[in-house]
Amino acid sequence: MTRTRGHFFRSLTGRLLLSAVLWSAAALAVGGMLLSFAFRTYVLSDIDRKLEMQIDTMVGISEISPDGVLRFNQPLLDQRFAAPYSGWYWQISEVGADPFRSRSLWDFELTPELGTRAFSLKLSEVAGPDGQSLRVAERDIILPEADRIFRYQVATDTTEVQDAIARFNWLLMGALAFIMLTVSLALVIQVAYGLRPLRNLGRSLSEVRSGHRSRIDGTWPEDLRPLAQEINALIDQNEKLVDRARTHVGNLAHALKTPLSVIMNEVEADTSKKGQTIGVAAKNIREHIDHHLKRARIAGGGSGPGLAIQERVEKLGRAIERLNREKNLKVDVSCAPDLKFDGEREDFDELLGNIVDNAGKWARGHVTITATRADETLRRPFMDIRVEDDGPGVPADERETLFERGKRLDEHVPGTGLGLAIVRDIVELYGGSAYLEEASLGGLAVILRLPAK
Repeated sequence: MTRTRGHFFRSLTGRLLLSAVLWSAAALAVGGMLLSFAFRTYVLSDIDRKLEMQIDTMVGISEISPDGVLRFNQPLLDQRFAAPYSGWYWQISEVGADPFRSRSLWDFELTPELGTRAFSLKLSEVAGPDGQSLRVAERDIILPEADRIFRYQVATDTTEVQDAIARFNWLLMGALAFIMLTVSLALVIQVAYGLRPLRNLGRSLSEVRSGHRSRIDGTWPEDLRPLAQEINALIDQNEKLVDRARTHVGNLAHALKTPLSVIMNEVEADTSKKGQTIGVAAKNIREHIDHHLKRARIAGGGSGPGLAIQERVEKLGRAIERLNREKNLKVDVSCAPDLKFDGEREDFDELLGNIVDNAGKWARGHVTITATRADETLRRPFMDIRVEDDGPGVPADERETLFERGKRLDEHVPGTGLGLAIVRDIVELYGGSAYLEEASLGGLAVILRLPAK
């Protein structure tokens, strides 16, 4: 799961989605904080304006009585100042005198700092009666009838306001979460739609590689059209180079065959040591020419829908049994019916023919051929073909030498020593592998890993 997630975020789709989602989340988070701050500021500034207006109203109806006592010349119209602990309070204080308070404060008293002056409006948050949280506006006032400084204070309970702010924040978070979800879904759709041409281009390339099509056709967006054109040009150039190389190799090999045939015919009747040496050298040259002619013919690519191998493997097994009838050879075949070789029929026949023919020569009486689908975790589908015999086998330190051209461990068994060398050449051109190990039957096991459909 972790590897899959890591692979996704290393892909172009994952990177685009991750960067877009992170930037969107950051933008929405910053926008949410700004909206929350703006709403809180607006609500509190509205309360502050009301508190300041209330102070101005109180100053307007204040007067000093003949005995020097501060009083209101008319009652405040807001009845909340008369109900105990109503949430709206006022208080007028001066140094050395009891404060003049609203009835709503009841037995509670605000504690202004009279030692410091506050001729401009001052706002603060203090604890109030009955567990309330008060927002207090205060200002020092000097009335015309007196030379004393009075501290006017108006307070209101902000519990409901804080609750309203909290509800707004939760609503805002819910709305932003919904917006984030919607934006993420839109980003997924946008990235998927925007990258679809790239995925189509990748599928087209895969079909070209597998042989289903020869070129990248179709209508491409303006940004990808030059890329598709360059890929088609590269495919054309590669085909020309391959054809030219095959033609040159074939021409060279065929040009050499005629003089080689003349040389071999001339020295065939020559029994001298010199004639035999020339004959052996000419024979080696002929074998190398045949080897490279076969390599030049190898396609090394896909064959469209693939080559079903079960019937071909079974026919080859029966043919080897007939060729080795004198030792009653038995060939057991186990092949999944849905296996298909992603390559050319001639290449597959030469691969398996060389291996099974070699197993038939060395087997005492039993050969097994097993074809299965390889590990599905590989980047492309493969199949494993295992051919085993019950012959004498090959020591572990000598197995790799069998893949060398012309190398034979027993000269008494007929052959050129080119079979396994050609097998490895073909397998590697298809992006597969070939190796040897000890067979469960006691002899040699040859394992081929080939591309499958």
